[in-house]
Amino acid sequence: MPKIPDCDRCSLYAHNPHLVCAVHPSGVETDKCLDFRLDPNAHIEEQWSPQGYSWYGDELISDRTSRYSQSEQIQILDTHPFFTGVCPQCRHEFDKENPPVHFDCPDCGWIDDSV
Repeated sequence: MPKIPDCDRCSLYAHNPHLVCAVHPSGVETDKCLDFRLDPNAHIEEQWSPQGYSWYGDELISDRTSRYSQSEQIQILDTHPFFTGVCPQCRHEFDKENPPVHFDCPDCGWIDDSV
């Protein structure tokens, strides 16, 4: 049974090539250890990211929503036809079975300028 990546950050880790820890001398059989205790002195490598980017696994990805504030994002969720199925101006109902690519309203002329 080998040690797992969490072992290096655990207060029970022995830091010994022949002994993994006091509780599991040979390591654990799974990828998680139920006895894990975070060592407050352990060096934890931070995954820093610039504003507007986030880590997904080992990949740094641009946050597409970073151009909107949280309140603007909520307003989009509450009003945009992609989420509501209706025109925010005249309440025209779009076809839910075959939604359009652009939600331009045929009744009042509202234009989907989100793309």
